[in-house]
Amino acid sequence: MAAGLVHSITRSCSQGNMTECGCDARLRGGGGTAAEEEGWHWGGCSDHIRFGTWFSRRFMDVVEKNSSMDRVGFTLGTMNQHNAEVGRQAIETTMSTDCRCHGISGSCAVKTCWRSMAPFQRVGAFLKERYERSVQVSDRARRKTRKKDQRHLVDKNELIYLNKSPNYCLEDRRRGIAGTRGRRCNRTSTGPDGCNLLCCGRGYNTHVVRNIQRCECKFVWCCYVHCRRCESMNDMHTCK
Repeated sequence: MAAGLVHSITRSCSQGNMTECGCDARLRGGGGTAAEEEGWHWGGCSDHIRFGTWFSRRFMDVVEKNSSMDRVGFTLGTMNQHNAEVGRQAIETTMSTDCRCHGISGSCAVKTCWRSMAPFQRVGAFLKERYERSVQVSDRARRKTRKKDQRHLVDKNELIYLNKSPNYCLEDRRRGIAGTRGRRCNRTSTGPDGCNLLCCGRGYNTHVVRNIQRCECKFVWCCYVHCRRCESMNDMHTCK
């Protein structure tokens, strides 16, 4: 959510839809000695990532600071603030430098370069990788977040969590988890509805289901619709 807010606000700045911000004026003019030797300089409209990041911090972190400050509330607030900052930094990490050539007869005597945000789909994939490698932390230190069973602090680019997720594969009425036994699944899908994933490795049952529906409907003057009764046999798969 923090990354999405930065991306949305920064894009609005670059498109001129906000009066409070525009392009990043810091990246205009010379590009430094090394850049000048290579024949390029900063120009165009660089995305104002600093404003988007500032706005996201101001909008989201205030909510966490005003939340409950007991031990549980403080720990959750610290975790949320840390993960939100990881999301914001993901926007800047995935930014790219785009350039355009200028010169006579298509030559590239001078290049104008600017900084652009990556499409949000790429940012999401980047954060998904961070999510897969997220680190469980303990709440022993109220003002420092430490890796569980380790003494050193977590890295600022790591996503963190406090408690492991419950096992949603098995029924747990106390927690309101229905489990996946008996759930209908798609045998050919590789997504979340696929039998391999949804059935949690337990396998699946195959049933032949007869479907009856109206088909080949035609309008008859006047005034009713005449249809045939069609039957089909389809396979249905449910988790064991």
